Amino acid sequence: MTVDDGSDLIIAGFQKLGFIQFTGIEGVETGNGRSVISMTPKPEHLNHNGDVHAALLFGMGETAAMGAAVSGLWDLMAESFVVTSGGRIEYLARAKGAAGPYTATSDIPPADYAAARTAAEQGASLELEVPFTVADADGREVSRGGFVAIIRPRRK
Repeated sequence: MTVDDGSDLIIAGFQKLGFIQFTGIEGVETGNGRSVISMTPKPEHLNHNGDVHAALLFGMGETAAMGAAVSGLWDLMAESFVVTSGGRIEYLARAKGAAGPYTATSDIPPADYAAARTAAEQGASLELEVPFTVADADGREVSRGGFVAIIRPRRK
């Protein structure tokens, strides 16, 4: 895994979550405003057609998007609260179980990410649109969408 500025702490924290453990999601790359994760489907991840269950594709998107949102805020996490307020997804193609592993990528535009970091440093609240894509092992995009990340100061 490639890490940037302490993001290994965030990935380690994600690895403790039950959903991440169930799915087998692994961190591939993370840095300021970027997150890439992967998942190799297991039989329990597949629907009746042998495709990755739509909920898992949505979960991969959320994990990558929120990973991107917090990726460069590790030094501010004690004072910041980051949560999603909603998400959307488009399913573009079948996500056949045999076509894995699947990779979810989220890249926040640099100017948007800089604004989010500045807001967090100043103790301000911000809503941040965070896009994602999910692709199969051949790079074929099977879904895309986005989440809204709310970054605000922690309540005391």
